[in-house]
Amino acid sequence: MPRVAIPGGVWRNDSQRTAEPLREVALRPAGGEDEAFLIDSADQATPSERATGLLVRCVEEPDADRLVRSLTIGDREALLLHLRRITLGDTLDCVLSCPANCGERMEFELRVDDLLVPAYRDVHAEYDVTLEAEGRRYDVTFRLPIAADLDRAAPIARSDALRGARTLLECCVVRAARDEGVATPDELPLPVQEAIAKAMAKRDPQAEIELDLACPQCGTAFAIVFDTAAFLLQELDERAAHLAQEVHTLAWHYHWSECEILGMPRRRRTRYLELVADALARARAP
Repeated sequence: MPRVAIPGGVWRNDSQRTAEPLREVALRPAGGEDEAFLIDSADQATPSERATGLLVRCVEEPDADRLVRSLTIGDREALLLHLRRITLGDTLDCVLSCPANCGERMEFELRVDDLLVPAYRDVHAEYDVTLEAEGRRYDVTFRLPIAADLDRAAPIARSDALRGARTLLECCVVRAARDEGVATPDELPLPVQEAIAKAMAKRDPQAEIELDLACPQCGTAFAIVFDTAAFLLQELDERAAHLAQEVHTLAWHYHWSECEILGMPRRRRTRYLELVADALARARAP
């Protein structure tokens, strides 16, 4: 089973701030049963929850559910990129429209290796920062957002982006104090909240992959954030759209169970479908 590197690492014991995090994770490619999971979860979960659930299925580690939900956002992005590479390949074919007035259709390729950042140095389970705002001093201890936090905040952010961001902050602020005593996350002024968010982003650069692009038609330069989860889920959803027909065809001709068919590697399933198509073509031939 291949092991892949993650830049930050999973803390196996949150109370031990000096412990070494787990920096490599065993990961298998997504298969038929995982595609079925994505079909079943399409209308029942947010994209964030589906991405987390997919990784829980594909990570081959003890207590994979806890491990995946404890990943920092950057580590989850890295694992999703590795999953994409071992399932569909290293090259990502991307299409978007120029955000300027010309609306030119832009096609370009990305490579997974170019989107992965090096391992972080000086990682900790928690971080301390001292900030000044509105004439007061704030001493804040925070941890980086993890997959479980994002899954909690994502449904809220759908209808209220500001409330979703506050929910994420509440998850991650461990302790906060101001001149006169303890402060709750809600009591932190907006400049302090923004400074904490910037400190988090600085310590987890894999969490937001920004691409600098230029339109070949009008020359407009712009930047976009590459959403690994959304990209991979769209690819796998498109592939899974044909899954029911594939299962039906193989079950009809070979009398295999759904479980047996979904458990096959996709390449083998595709080969059997080709054999069925060839047999049907020969039967129809005069």
